[in-house]
Amino acid sequence: MLISNSNQKKRPTFTLICLTGFLLNACTIATGSKSQYFSSQNIPNLSMPPAPLPVPNVGDKYYFANGWREQVINTNGETYDLINKQKRKVVNFRNFTIPSPYIEGKTAEYFKESRVATNALWPLDVGKSVKFTTEGRSVSKLSDRTTPFSQAWSCEVEGTERVRVLAGEFDTYRVSCRRYSSRNKWWQTYTWYYAPELGTYVMRRSFHKKRGESVRELTALRPTLKHEPKSVRTGIIRTWQNALENTKSGERKNWTDQKTGTSVEVIPLVTYRAKNGLFCRTYKQYLTRNNTPRLYAGVACRTGELKWRTPQTG
Repeated sequence: MLISNSNQKKRPTFTLICLTGFLLNACTIATGSKSQYFSSQNIPNLSMPPAPLPVPNVGDKYYFANGWREQVINTNGETYDLINKQKRKVVNFRNFTIPSPYIEGKTAEYFKESRVATNALWPLDVGKSVKFTTEGRSVSKLSDRTTPFSQAWSCEVEGTERVRVLAGEFDTYRVSCRRYSSRNKWWQTYTWYYAPELGTYVMRRSFHKKRGESVRELTALRPTLKHEPKSVRTGIIRTWQNALENTKSGERKNWTDQKTGTSVEVIPLVTYRAKNGLFCRTYKQYLTRNNTPRLYAGVACRTGELKWRTPQTG
């Protein structure tokens, strides 16, 4: 059933989803927004404690609505290494506002050195700001030609917002960095919506002087289970699948491996029907390994009985 009001064009539409058969008594309301997935609420006095620097976990996988994917392959103090969808390496700072010191592109490699403390702006708190410069060079893979460049940056923690993205709803810090040329001409603006509870940004918007806007919106943050014993992998995956298949929104599904102590708790949240007809659910998954809990979250869609999958694109 679709409910809309033609006299108020700016109001979001509401789709009422009632699932039967594979999930009993689960009815929820999914909301749309003026953009494809993203919506935000500027909640006055949204109380958020200062956010510490994120701590990436080796093996974690990041899925984005535009089809982009990244996986953490190594950590090294203030930086960590990623392999992206195109099997190319990227080195990022834990402080994502600092330009990546190394990016492997299709036709060139990019090296950057920024004159700024690696913890600049952190712990995040509204009103913090910093300015710095970056010296870089690109090296052609074909000709080895080196091209130097300079950048000037101005960054600020602008505020807090409660945002809804494809991966779910989160309280975030909104952080923006503006890039200027050596002649002090505006060139690009990055805006991140950082969710402290998840330890990553759930949305990154880029406005480029020549290329326009591009967006990375989180679909899911997923843990790797590659190095877990088979019985643990099976238990975690089965719990995740069963929770999405059979657990009501807001209820919890738990499992613990008695031998290793590894445990998982899955909470399905919003349920809706995607444009392609598949039923999808957002969820939070708390995974504890070696007495260290981590939160993972995202959306998964049902492709068959006990077959829930992270969508490859939004």
